[in-house]
Amino acid sequence: MNITQSQGKNLNWLEGTGGEQEKLDVKGIDKILLQRATTFKGNLLKSINAKKVISTGDMEQNIKFYLKKESDTETSLLIDLAYYAKFVDKGVKGWKSSRNAPKSPYQFKTKGMSEDGIASVRRMISEGKKKVRVSDIKKTGAVGYERKNKKQKGSLLDRQTATAVYMIKKYGIKTRNFISEPVEKSFKGIQVEIADLIGLQIMVNITNT
Repeated sequence: MNITQSQGKNLNWLEGTGGEQEKLDVKGIDKILLQRATTFKGNLLKSINAKKVISTGDMEQNIKFYLKKESDTETSLLIDLAYYAKFVDKGVKGWKSSRNAPKSPYQFKTKGMSEDGIASVRRMISEGKKKVRVSDIKKTGAVGYERKNKKQKGSLLDRQTATAVYMIKKYGIKTRNFISEPVEKSFKGIQVEIADLIGLQIMVNITNT
């Protein structure tokens, strides 16, 4: 979140106005930004729960925010989420079907998954955060085991993991839209709040990347 460069001209003007300079309460602005970030974290956690966002817990544990001074007249509030949050938020089209995320800008291009990804899926199944039905294993052949008429290899967990990975990559990840609402709710009216504090009209940009 940035106080824009155009507003910077107004702040520079204050430096030459004697007593008027006291209106610029930088610490007060920082406090507002951090309070709003704390509110956003709470609202995001509620949204994750309400939208039933399935994860290993990494997303909830890795919501971090901090202030970055860009210049004498511009400060950014940066909020970091787990790298995969945007994929869960917008969803991902599968290599076979886009039904779970028809409007997503993301898509799986291959059937394979990294070792870290497979380990994450395996952990979710072990912790009961993701279910894999026996019928799904039979339907996909645990990615080819039954189809090749070979004795099933590995444990039940191995076959559940293989099936889950296959289904995820084939049909994609469902769009959750769990970020935009907390952003809008948490930062609504912040321009007015900061303007009231420093006695100036300001402009605030909120970007989600």
